[in-house]
Amino acid sequence: MRKLAFALAVLSALAFLPSVCASQPLLSILSLYSEDGHLCVDFYLKNALEKETLNSIRNGVPALLSYKVEVWEDKANWYDRMLNTVTYSYKIAYDNWDTLFTIDAITQGRQETGRARNVADLIHMVCNQKKFETCPISTLNRDDSYYVTIQAAIQSLSAERVKEIESWLGGGDGGEEREAGGLLGFVVDMFASKARRVEAKSNIFALEALTR
Repeated sequence: MRKLAFALAVLSALAFLPSVCASQPLLSILSLYSEDGHLCVDFYLKNALEKETLNSIRNGVPALLSYKVEVWEDKANWYDRMLNTVTYSYKIAYDNWDTLFTIDAITQGRQETGRARNVADLIHMVCNQKKFETCPISTLNRDDSYYVTIQAAIQSLSAERVKEIESWLGGGDGGEEREAGGLLGFVVDMFASKARRVEAKSNIFALEALTR
């Protein structure tokens, strides 16, 4: 009887395991190519906006989804060299009056606001990244090898953080100082904090192998 109970417990745990694993974020680099004088990357983030996070957003707790994209030169017999890094974020909130998601896209000191009527549109806007410019092609050497790394982190925002971000977006006093130590500093900290994080690395490539 004890063996039967133990076997049932093991089967229950195994049955539960896929649902747990399914909620883990997955980051896929889809393609790397040259376009308009830049090294561009397409990538997709899966399972970042799971049920718990979406419910939290709908209940008035915004979330910040941030990406960090880096271009590296592969050094076979030495330390790899980072050539460029770009960090950008999406602040996701919910408007109960209009029953839609509001999205503040923040990159390189610029901000754009968008709206999503449903979860599918939200995921398409913030998780399906197309034609992201990583660096000018002119900074790459045809005789060298490179790779791209991408990190994603998502975290719910406290009321204090929301206030800081809204102040930053509003362009209050001390903009440059706030950019260095405020929002962007917080975004960088997310990649070293307990935020839900995931990363991916591309295959090593040469400049001549890029399409387009």
